[in-house]
Amino acid sequence: MNKKENIVMTRGIQISTLLFAGILFFQSCGDQIVGVDNPKGELPRELTATEKMVIEADQSFSYELFRNTVDFDDEENIMISPLSVSMALSMTLNGAEGETFEAMRETLKMSGMNLDEVNDGYRTLIKLLVDLDPDVKLKVANSIWHDDDLQVKQDFLNRVEDAFDASVEDLDFQDPASVNRINEWVNTNTEGLIEKIIDEIPDEMVMYLINAIYFKGNWLYQFDEDDTRIADFYLESGETKQVDMMTQRDRFATYFSEQVHMIELPYGDSLFSMTVLMPSDENQPLDQFISEAVTAENLHNWRSNLRTPFQDIPVHLPKFEMEYEIEYNEILKAMGMEIAFDEWEADFSGIADTSPQNLFISEVKHKTFISVDEKGTEAAAVTSVGVGVTSMPQPMIVNRPFVFIIHERESGTNLFMGKVKDP
Repeated sequence: MNKKENIVMTRGIQISTLLFAGILFFQSCGDQIVGVDNPKGELPRELTATEKMVIEADQSFSYELFRNTVDFDDEENIMISPLSVSMALSMTLNGAEGETFEAMRETLKMSGMNLDEVNDGYRTLIKLLVDLDPDVKLKVANSIWHDDDLQVKQDFLNRVEDAFDASVEDLDFQDPASVNRINEWVNTNTEGLIEKIIDEIPDEMVMYLINAIYFKGNWLYQFDEDDTRIADFYLESGETKQVDMMTQRDRFATYFSEQVHMIELPYGDSLFSMTVLMPSDENQPLDQFISEAVTAENLHNWRSNLRTPFQDIPVHLPKFEMEYEIEYNEILKAMGMEIAFDEWEADFSGIADTSPQNLFISEVKHKTFISVDEKGTEAAAVTSVGVGVTSMPQPMIVNRPFVFIIHERESGTNLFMGKVKDP
């Protein structure tokens, strides 16, 4: 294998490390499966209209969230699960009202959908994905945890339980054991890949809405461990590192253009696949490629051009394992959801009536894990939306000597000033 070929293939794994959305990709909105040699699996039914709307929204949200994550975080390796983030926020959307609801819905790219359509779409889509391929294990779990002093509205709980199959549990958030209870749920529903999502429960926190996704799929065309060799991996800095490079030859669907080099590596019955992309220009920085080219429109066009060659092609892919963690507060604010994080302007009165205090999103935490080897891929993601309550305003009790000033506000002119020591 020459150096140029190695650069092409190893740069591709940088993208595959980043794109968990690609790992969970399946043909959506009626797209034809293209480029898979004799695919075994097919969708058991047509997608519903609400499922198509949810998928379209999720795709637009996915690429925008991914680009913003790459712009925000300068880590070399980044991996996110847009579906996990979207589901956790969509559960929270069920308690939003007014401007907060509109801002969240727009950020999630669901402006053309009402709440019933969002919920109906997720309800059936989750079941379809989980049961889609018997050769791929996919678990999607949702939960709500709230402080036992918070009187949560039953209508909100009913909607989230019905649409997202969410379990609901009230805990004493002042009890340190509650942290362990929540993390046990996370550990169980990610098959131990992610052990915890919270370290402690802050004083203002009254609710967590958590999504967990677990994925395990064997390659449709597995790599032979005997063919794995130590090989050079060329970094953008110009440095070289040694990696375990998996190798095989088969009829994989590929697409090469002036903008992208792309390959599809299917799992199980070929409905799930890993999409690996890299810039055609070997000198183009990966972050620039992501910012300019990795869009829903481009991915749709590129996938429609995938073709399976008449002969086997060599594929070289490093084995790798990584975990990633990020807090999404600032990114989601920048994407248009700022009001939801505002302690006083956020409106989550659909969750509970806490007047005169106010509910707001205190934090959105996201963790992922992935392991890729000769057999396939194991991956997990957790997203936690922490809902806090504002502190009670400090009272102003004028019960001791005080100063008063009567002034004109615009000019700042003080008309009267005085003190009162003995009213």
